Amino acid sequence: MPAEPAFDPENRELYTSLVRAPDQYRFDHAVATTYSLDFETALTVPITIVFRDAENREEMLRSPLALLQSVERMAGRIAIYCDRGRIKESRPSAARLMALYEKTITEVSAPGGGAFHPKLWCIRFQPERKGQPVRMRLAILSRNLTNDRCWDLALCLDGIVGDNIMDANEPVVQLLRALPGLANSVTRPPAPKFLPTLLRDLERCSWGNLPAGASRISFAVNGLNAGAWSPQKGERLAILSPFVSGDALKRLAEGYDGPSACQLVARAEELDCIKPGIRDLFHIRTLDERATRYEEQDRDDECSADLDGLHAKAYLVERGSRLHMHLGSANATTAALVPTRGGRTQNVEIMATLDGPKSRMGTIEATLFSDGFQRLLTPYTPSEPPELDAAAAAEKALEKLRTKIAALPLDLHCTQSSETIGLELAVAGASSPIEIPVGLRCFVRPITIANERGYDAAALLSGAEAKMALSAVPLSDVTRWLGVRLRDEDTGVELAFTLGARLIGLPDGRDAAFLRAYIANVENFFRYLSLLLGSLGEGSFLESETAGEGQWLRRLGHGGSSLLEPMIRALNADSGELAEIGQLINRLNDPEGGESIVPKDFLELWASFAPLVAAKEKRN
Repeated sequence: MPAEPAFDPENRELYTSLVRAPDQYRFDHAVATTYSLDFETALTVPITIVFRDAENREEMLRSPLALLQSVERMAGRIAIYCDRGRIKESRPSAARLMALYEKTITEVSAPGGGAFHPKLWCIRFQPERKGQPVRMRLAILSRNLTNDRCWDLALCLDGIVGDNIMDANEPVVQLLRALPGLANSVTRPPAPKFLPTLLRDLERCSWGNLPAGASRISFAVNGLNAGAWSPQKGERLAILSPFVSGDALKRLAEGYDGPSACQLVARAEELDCIKPGIRDLFHIRTLDERATRYEEQDRDDECSADLDGLHAKAYLVERGSRLHMHLGSANATTAALVPTRGGRTQNVEIMATLDGPKSRMGTIEATLFSDGFQRLLTPYTPSEPPELDAAAAAEKALEKLRTKIAALPLDLHCTQSSETIGLELAVAGASSPIEIPVGLRCFVRPITIANERGYDAAALLSGAEAKMALSAVPLSDVTRWLGVRLRDEDTGVELAFTLGARLIGLPDGRDAAFLRAYIANVENFFRYLSLLLGSLGEGSFLESETAGEGQWLRRLGHGGSSLLEPMIRALNADSGELAEIGQLINRLNDPEGGESIVPKDFLELWASFAPLVAAKEKRN
C-alpha cells in the first residue's frame, strides 16, 4: 500500500520540532548549515531547547538571568555555518543578544565561487539512562534559518549510533568535516571541540523507519570536490524548483520523451526568463497566488494557505518499478547542478535520495501531485521578461558590491578608555582594495548602536586608510557583528546585512558586563537561584512564619524563596549547582567597584560555602 503523500502541504514541520529530543533522551550537540539566517530565528533554537528541558517554564520566562545563562550554555553546544554576507539586518532591540552567538555562527564561502547553499541539521542526543545507545537526527531542508513563510520541504531522519561504519553517510560526514576550513583563512575561528566526536557518531549511525515508503537512503554533496550530482535518468521526471536556468533544465530533460514525461513546477518570474524552446521540453505549472494568500480577516489560525511563495526543491524520477525522490537544497540552476571546468559546481549543495518500490512509495502523480498540492497549482502562462529598470539595475550593482565586501577578512580593534571601549575597523591580511562605484555608498556601524546611519567605509575599503574609527560603546555593547548598509544614491535603493569581524584586544569581563546590563535588580538574581536549586527538593523550615532567625533569609529571598537548606543539600549532593553560583557571583561583580546586584547579606552567606565548594572541586 503506498505511503501517505510526502508533499501534502498540511504536513508541517517547524525548526522547533527538529531539535526536540526523543523520550528519555536529552539534547547534546548540533551542527547546522544554512545559506542565510536572521538572528532572532537562530536564537529560537537554543531557547526552545532550554524551555523544553526546564521544569518550570513560566518561572524561567520571568527570570531573564536564568534564560540568558541557559541560552548562553546551549549556544556553546551548537555550531551554525552560513554563507558570508547573508546574515540579515538585526533589530537594535535584539542586537546586544547576539553576543551570545559570537562563537556559534561562522560565515563561510563556497570553494567554487558561488553560494554556500546547503541546509541541514545534524543533532546528537544522549540517553538519560545508562546502557542506552546514542541517538542522532539528520534534517535535510530546503529552507534557511529565517522566518520566511515560503512553502518548503524537510526530510527528518532519526537513527541509532552503532559499531559499524555506514558508508551511505560519508558525503554528509565530508561536508561537516570541511566546514571549518571554508571560513576565511585570515580570520578563521577554531573548529568546535565537539565536532570530531559528532562526526565519529554520524559515521556509525543507521537510520530507521525511512519516510515515504522508501527502502534506501543516500546522500550527495556538490561544490566541494570534482564531479556533480544530478538525478539518474528514468522514464518520467518531475522537478520542483523555485529558481531555474536554461542550461540546467536542458541537461535535466535530456533523454526524456518530451513534456509528457517531464513536469516542472517553478516560479513564474523565473520561467519568463527561460527560452521558449527549453520551456517546451516540460509540462509546467506554478503556485497559484490566490491559493497561497493569507486572508487574515477570515481566519485566526494558520494553515497551509499561509504559504507565501515556493522555496521547496525536489526531483522525482520513475525508474522501472522504483521511485527515486531527491530532496535538499539544489535548485535547477547552473550554479547548483552544472560543473565548471574545474569539475565541481559553483554552489555547495546537499541532496538526499529516498529510493523504494513504487508499490510502496507511489508514482510521481500520487506522491508529488497529491490532492493537497494540486490545490496550490495553476498552469503557467508566459509573460514578457521584466525589463531591467533603474531600481533593478541598482539592486544588481549592490549585490555585486555585497559579495566583494563580504569576502574581506575584517578585524575590529578594541581600545579601553575610562568608561567606554573605542572600536576601530581594519581589513586583516593582504586583500585587494575595493573601489566603491560612483553613485554607491557603503556605511558600517556596530549593530548595538541603534538608529544610526553608520560610518562611510569607502576610504577603508579602497585602502586609503588602514583603520576606520566606528564608535565608542560600553563594554556590554561590544560585539563582533557589524551592520552594513549599501545605498544607491540615484534611486534610493538600499541593501542591509550583518557581517562578522574578528575581535582584537577585547577586554576581560565583556560577557559579565553583558549579563549585568540585562540583569539590573536583586529580584532577578534570587529568582534564578531559586530555579537553579529548585530541583533539589521543596519545603524548608525557613518558609515558615515561625522560623525565627531564618526570617532574614526569607525576606532576602523576596517572598518565600528560602535558599539556605537547598544550598546545604546541593553541597551534600555535590551536583554542581554551587559551583555555578560561585561563577555567577564572579561574573556579576562590577570590576570598577560599583554596586553589585548580589546583596551583601547573601555574599556573607556565600562566604561560608565558598571554601567548602572549592575543597570539593579540588578533590574531584
